[in-house]
Amino acid sequence: MSNKVMRPHKLFVFVVAVLLFVAPPSGFSGNLSTDPLADRFRESVNRVLSHSCLSNAKVGIRIRSLEKKDVLYERNGDQLFIPASNMKLLTTAAALRNLGPDYRFMTRLYTMGRIRQGVLEGDLYVKGFGDPYLVTEQMWLMANEIKNLPLKKVEGNIIADDSFFDGELRVKTWKKDWGAEAYNAPLGALSFNFNTVTVHVQPGLTSGSRPVLIVDPDIDYFKLTNSALTLPFNRRRGKLIVNRVAVDGHNEIHVSGRIPINGGRKSFYLNITDPTQYSVKVLKKNLQQAGVEISGDAIKGKVPQDALLLVEHQSVPLAEIIRGLNKFSNNFMAEQVLKTLGAEMINAPGTTEKGLRVIRQYMKSLGYLPHQYAALDGSGLSRGSRLTPAQIVSVLEDIYADLSVYPEFITALGVMGLDGSVKKRMRKKKEARIVRVKTGTLNHVSALSGYFQSGDGERFAFSMLMNDLKCSNGHILDLQDKIISKAIHFRRSR
Repeated sequence: MSNKVMRPHKLFVFVVAVLLFVAPPSGFSGNLSTDPLADRFRESVNRVLSHSCLSNAKVGIRIRSLEKKDVLYERNGDQLFIPASNMKLLTTAAALRNLGPDYRFMTRLYTMGRIRQGVLEGDLYVKGFGDPYLVTEQMWLMANEIKNLPLKKVEGNIIADDSFFDGELRVKTWKKDWGAEAYNAPLGALSFNFNTVTVHVQPGLTSGSRPVLIVDPDIDYFKLTNSALTLPFNRRRGKLIVNRVAVDGHNEIHVSGRIPINGGRKSFYLNITDPTQYSVKVLKKNLQQAGVEISGDAIKGKVPQDALLLVEHQSVPLAEIIRGLNKFSNNFMAEQVLKTLGAEMINAPGTTEKGLRVIRQYMKSLGYLPHQYAALDGSGLSRGSRLTPAQIVSVLEDIYADLSVYPEFITALGVMGLDGSVKKRMRKKKEARIVRVKTGTLNHVSALSGYFQSGDGERFAFSMLMNDLKCSNGHILDLQDKIISKAIHFRRSR
C-alpha cells in the first residue's frame, strides 16, 4: 500500500468551488435554475431589493416555472409572512375545488298562506343562503320573479330568515374597533349590495344653503341629519364628513362640513349595521315598486319547516362572483364565500371556523399541516394570518394543473395595467398584460402573487410578500413592478 498522502482530485475541487459560488440564497428550498441567464436575473432582482426602502423590512419571494418545475428566484420562500389579501387566493381556490365554478347561491321565498287571485293571504318569508352578490339588479330580478307568480298583494309581513349563517357579523380575529368604512361591512346569510349604502352629496342652489343628499337605496332603514353648508364659488376651506351610527333598528347618516357651490357631486360609501333588516326592507321597497302591495312590515324571523316554496332565486355562478372578489379584493365577498364553504361542506349554520376547516383540508391536500401556517379568515384582514411564498405558489401550481378550475381562477385575477386593483400599475407597458395577479395591502404590509409569462413564452407562478415596511405604499409598488418588469422580459439561454 502506498504511503503517499491522498490529495483531492482537481475536478472535485473545481465542482465544490462552483457550488459555493452559485449557492442558493438563505431560506431556499427547491430546484434552483442553473441557467446562466437565471443567475443574471437573480442579480438584477437582488439589486432592486437592495433599495433603502427595504433595509429593515421582511421580504419573501418565490418564482417557480410551471413548465420546467425549477425555481427562478427565491428569498425566504419558506418563512411565514402576513399575506394580507393574498389570503383570498386560498379562499377562492378552496371554493372552486369544493363548490365548483358553476355553484350558485340561493335566496328562497316561502309562505304558509295561499295565493288567491293574486293576493297572498299570509306572510311572505325570505331566506338567504349567503349570496355575496345580491346587488341592486339581482334584487330587482327577484322582486320581478315574485310579481310574476302572479302576485299583486301580500296581506301579511315580509319575514327575513338569516339562519343559514351564525349570528357573528364580523370575524373575531379582526381588530375590535371598526368604523363605517365599506371594506368593514358586516356579514350575513341575507345581505344586500355588500352591506353598504351610497350617499351622494351635491352643492345646494345658493351659497349658505344645505347640500342636496341622495341615499341609495332610499329606504326607511336610513334617517338623515344634514348640517353641512354650501360655500360661495371657488371657496376651498373645510371638507365634508359623512358618517353613520346605529340607532334602534335603523342607521342614522350624518352629513356635516362644507362643499363649494361649484364643487360637483361627491359620493361616499358606508357599511350598514344590520344586514338582515337592511335586506328585507330593500326587498319590500322593490316589491312595492314592482306593483306588489305590502300590508305588513319588514321584520326578522324563521321560515316554518312546512312552509311552501314559492320562488328560488339563483345567483350568478361562483366563477363570476370570484372575479369581483379577487380583481377588486372584496373582503365581504371573501368572508361570505368562506362561511358558505363551512355550511355546504360541513353543515349549517355556516361559520368562519367551519370555513377555515375546509381551508385546512385543502392545504393538507397540498402537503401542509396546520402548524405550518395560520389562516384566521377568508379575506386577509386579520393580521394574525401567516403564509409563506412557497405555500402560495403551491396553491397557484395546484390550480394551474387542473383545467376544470384554472380558467375561472386566472380570469378572476387582476390584469396588470388593465383592470381591478392593478389597473393603474405598469399602464404604459402593454406587455404587462401577460401578468395576472392578486394584490394585498395592510398597514406596513404589501403582497403580490399570481402568474406571468416570460419573454420566451414560459409560464411562472410567483409570490412576493413584504412585511414591516416603512416606506410609502407607492414606493413599494414601484419596486414590485420593477421585479415584474424584469420577470416578463426574462429569457432562458438557448
